[in-house]
Amino acid sequence: MEYTVTWKIELDVHDPVEAARKALAIQRNPGSWATVFTIHDGVQAVTVDLDPEHLDPSGGGEPKVALAA
Repeated sequence: MEYTVTWKIELDVHDPVEAARKALAIQRNPGSWATVFTIHDGVQAVTVDLDPEHLDPSGGGEPKVALAA
């Protein structure tokens, strides 16, 4: 099955390239809490939080899955 995965973050920067670089740095940071994603399967979308208890920023915690708004 094919999925589209999105991650959203709001950043205050000067231009789109700076925004992309800053977002990439946040995603690659091992201590980052960027663990919430929206997953689309072509029919519906769900939100997957890989660390809803904020205990394991690696995303190895117990995931929470809910229909996306």
